Amino acid sequence: MSRLLRNRHAFLLITALWTLAFLAVLAVTIALGTRQKIMLLSRLEDRHRAQLAAEAGIKKAVAILLDDLEDNQFAYSAKAKVRRFNNSGEFAAISIGEERADVSCPAFDEDQGKVVDRYGLCDEQAKININVADLDIMARLIVDVSGRPEDVARQIAQDIIDWRDYGKRKAEGFFSDDYYMSLQYPYRMKERNFERIDELFLVKGITPDLFEALRPFMTIFGDGRINVNSAPPQVWRALGMEPVVVAKILKARKGVDGRENTEDDHVFYRTFDIASEVSAIIKLEDKEIKQINDMNARNVWRTDSMVYSMVSRVASDGEDFKRTIEVVFNALANKYEYWCEK
Repeated sequence: MSRLLRNRHAFLLITALWTLAFLAVLAVTIALGTRQKIMLLSRLEDRHRAQLAAEAGIKKAVAILLDDLEDNQFAYSAKAKVRRFNNSGEFAAISIGEERADVSCPAFDEDQGKVVDRYGLCDEQAKININVADLDIMARLIVDVSGRPEDVARQIAQDIIDWRDYGKRKAEGFFSDDYYMSLQYPYRMKERNFERIDELFLVKGITPDLFEALRPFMTIFGDGRINVNSAPPQVWRALGMEPVVVAKILKARKGVDGRENTEDDHVFYRTFDIASEVSAIIKLEDKEIKQINDMNARNVWRTDSMVYSMVSRVASDGEDFKRTIEVVFNALANKYEYWCEK
């Protein structure tokens, strides 16, 4: 074989090897790209399934609420409290395909003496409405749930009022905005109602730990009157009720078994009957009856609610959730007042 022919064969062999190498690299590149696209599509599909499951949880919870309100003619009953606030059977592991959603909310459990996540809804009218509550009510609540000294709590309550109320500041004029305008990223006070509860973070004195302590007991929804059938003791005390009177009312409300949200709960249907109904169950002193009646005369109570909050979560294999949707639903208006996805 001539040298020319051998050189030609060598050239063709080298060319073929380079071509094979190039094709191999190309194949690997395409395979990696395809794998990444498949993984991306899988994640998007997984996210979509989680979104649908979380939404399904919210829709089922709202359907349960509306069905229960209709069954009870929009009033409270012991069975209604069980179904709305203590119902793992209908609010846990709501399935859509392979996903499962749990609907719950953070609420104070008096038996455990702490805030817990319970399956069911939260009554927003069992909370203090920071858009209408006065300084004394908010200060008492801050002291009760956070242990802040009274003078500190009153200043924070005043700052909340200054934030929401135009022209009603404790400190008028330039100095009333001085704190906010001196921050690294300055802003002015809103001087309008809170539109989201986490706007509280913008208010002077509201720290993360204080916000978490207040969150289960404060709201921006409802008419400001407190539902006597669902309000926790912290809210009763914030209204100015003596602790001993609050304890007696709640004992009567819990029924014979001494537990909240069970089928033997006592339900109040008229606020002006609270004192007489509690007296029929547990002895009230004359001064305690007077305090209840005086409080009722202030029109701060109601016996029902149309506004409820809920959180729908779809669990993942890790510690976080695939999808979380938090909503506030107004049953009277049949609309969502608040919808937040995470």
